[in-house]
Amino acid sequence: MSKKFNLFSISFLIIYFLAGIFLSLNTGISHDEYHEQLNWKVNLNSIKDFFLSGSYDNLLNYRDRYHGIGFNILSQPLQYLIKDSISIYLDINEYGSVLISKHVIVFVLFFISGIFFYSTCRFFFKDKKFLIISLLLFYSYPYLFGHSHFNPKDIPFLSFWIINTFFICKIINKFYKNKKLSFKIVFLLSIFTSILISIRIVGILIFLQYLI
Repeated sequence: MSKKFNLFSISFLIIYFLAGIFLSLNTGISHDEYHEQLNWKVNLNSIKDFFLSGSYDNLLNYRDRYHGIGFNILSQPLQYLIKDSISIYLDINEYGSVLISKHVIVFVLFFISGIFFYSTCRFFFKDKKFLIISLLLFYSYPYLFGHSHFNPKDIPFLSFWIINTFFICKIINKFYKNKKLSFKIVFLLSIFTSILISIRIVGILIFLQYLI
């Protein structure tokens, strides 16, 4: 692969990442983000109540108690780390900055999933130019690129599905080559699978992919 092509690829990724962060900060707040944040608060308060009193009636009586909060468990600590900077940058109140801060994390996760997408493709294709072009198409697909700036449900679900696909391909590849399977790989697959299911219960369908 030529140095010019390598330089172009690296430059594209850097510009893409920075542009994505900028756009995620300036996309605005979608209509269901308040509801997502409310789901998190109800679940978090119920966990606290359970450890304090052994009861979690608030969650049992909540109509959307089955909405997964797996991504919130990962994103909320990071949101509170960057919310003040976002509040100053956008000149918005704390609650708005908490919601917007999730946009950044969603996009970063989507960007990371692209790396796993590239790594998964490497199991099947050896042409590096083809792999990079595939990655660029993945990143630039309008629907995915647009939703990666704000969608706190579908994009994390897609991202963790891709990440899990990489790990199951890695496991199968080790079996195929008669290599020792490490505990680390199985552990990571288990953790990321549980996160996927905790985002959307339909994530349980990935076990069909594992079996196939």
